[in-house]
Amino acid sequence: MNLLEKIKKQKKKEPDKSMSVQEIPIYWFETSDSVTRHYQFQPDGHLSVKVVDDSRPVYHRVVDSFLNKFFPSGYPFSVNEGYLRYTQFRALQHFTSAALSVLSTQSLLFAAGLRPTPAQATVVSWILKDGMQHVGKLICSNLGARMDSEPKRWRILADALYDLGTGLEVLSPLCPQLFLEMAGLGNFAKGIAVVAARATRLPIYSSFAKEGNLSDLFAKGEAISTLFNVVGLGAGIQLASTVCSSMQGKMIVGPLLSVIHVYSVIEEMRAAPVNTLNPQRTAMIVADFVKTGRISSPADLRYREDLLFPGRLIEDAGNVKMDRHGIRAECFR
Repeated sequence: MNLLEKIKKQKKKEPDKSMSVQEIPIYWFETSDSVTRHYQFQPDGHLSVKVVDDSRPVYHRVVDSFLNKFFPSGYPFSVNEGYLRYTQFRALQHFTSAALSVLSTQSLLFAAGLRPTPAQATVVSWILKDGMQHVGKLICSNLGARMDSEPKRWRILADALYDLGTGLEVLSPLCPQLFLEMAGLGNFAKGIAVVAARATRLPIYSSFAKEGNLSDLFAKGEAISTLFNVVGLGAGIQLASTVCSSMQGKMIVGPLLSVIHVYSVIEEMRAAPVNTLNPQRTAMIVADFVKTGRISSPADLRYREDLLFPGRLIEDAGNVKMDRHGIRAECFR
């Protein structure tokens, strides 16, 4: 037996200490509020949590199950402050939007049926109407770079445009001879709104991510949206068959739903602590620093932002300019 074989044999006999340490499972049990949970670190470093015993009332278990399905893991400690308010208004936004979509679809079908044209012409008109939405998407895709600095403003604009398009569809039975024009323009506005809403979704979710859990936030946010879209569709169907079965009913309920929808989006955006700088937030930070000597955080600024007119002058900031080269302060008053 040569020296090399002796070394190999010795290595086989020695236990692999690193492997033995990794194979030992690290776990513990915690009991809180009549719930016993089993915590264990997985080989990939992630912490898994499993409920072992739950003696709470049924109501508390249902609430906990809802939170697990529709809120990020570790909520509320895994997200930034304001996420609950954002989610509440997001649910209301999707509820009203879905209800409005039912009313607009009903109106479009009614308007198309009133047209004194053959069925084939109606089908062609419907296809052209949907094509206008794609045109709107293509045009809005060229504005993507402008949305990076103002995601909140573009998100509000997106939903306002969506309601404008829906409103044109709702009103289409009043002038069925202009069905293609009104439906096409409505879908054009909705196409722009869809692209703007999707483009601004990532920076909004990113503002709440606290522990590298952006994917979890996105998944749970979409789950909330889907749930309340379904509920809103049910409410819309009920409205369409009762209160809104007539045009007069739609003229009353439609604007009311639209106002609630846009208000919900504005409150959503106010709750989001976006942590990137734009001209308005930069001027606000400078103004606060000049006044108090402290730098404001995104949470401090969010409820003071002018979401509709972000370009307004903030006099206390002095002559501060922000461009692609950075921030320039020429003078302070």
